[in-house]
Amino acid sequence: MVRYTNTTGGYNNFFGWRAGHYNTTGGGNNFIGSLGGYHNTTGSSNNFMGVGAGYYNTIGQNNNFIGSYAGYRNTTGSWNNFFGSSAGYYNTTGWGNSFFGLRAGYYNTTGFNNIFMGPSGGYRNSTGANNTFLGASAGRCNTTGSYNNFFGQNVGYYNTIGGDNSLVGRNAGYCLTTGCRNSSMGLSSGYNLTSGSDNIIFGTNAGFCTSTGDSNNIIGTSAGYYNTSGCFNTYIGSLAGNCATTGSN
Repeated sequence: MVRYTNTTGGYNNFFGWRAGHYNTTGGGNNFIGSLGGYHNTTGSSNNFMGVGAGYYNTIGQNNNFIGSYAGYRNTTGSWNNFFGSSAGYYNTTGWGNSFFGLRAGYYNTTGFNNIFMGPSGGYRNSTGANNTFLGASAGRCNTTGSYNNFFGQNVGYYNTIGGDNSLVGRNAGYCLTTGCRNSSMGLSSGYNLTSGSDNIIFGTNAGFCTSTGDSNNIIGTSAGYYNTSGCFNTYIGSLAGNCATTGSN
């Protein structure tokens, strides 16, 4: 057990080279691993396990960082759960986040109430809040987009500021960047959607080429496949409206 500047902090367990080095009054902490919780001063009820886990944490409390450099730059953020090497690495004041997987939520700084599960899930999220990304690289490029639900590998991969989207299925909404209030379900459904908003797309490859079109209802395998900028269209059935590109109703 190694304690350097601890004054009145109690019920702490520090194991590893310079773990909890600057702790003064923080209590109820468990730091395991070299440099774990190194800068912690008054933060309490934290569990950091892994080399450099919670390294810059000072007053943040009720955090669980498991993995090498997990929550490395967290300072005052509290009630976070980061599991995986470098998960939540740049988080500073963000709170109430749960990141699971290698580098999940890596660039999150002040974003809060996010759940990222899977390697690189929500990797570039910085201030986006209230997002749920489940799957490898789901929402990888999201920065400030909020209230999104992405389920599946690479779902919403390029989304940056788009919000209130629900995308389900591998590669669904892959190219989405600024579009909002879209619902897309199915393998590669709405794949090329970028700024289009208020679309409902269901089915494998449905609305595959739709990019800027708004307020479309596309249901069925490959339905509305070549629609790009058409708006207010309704395509129901396999291959329905397959050749339509820019027409609107």
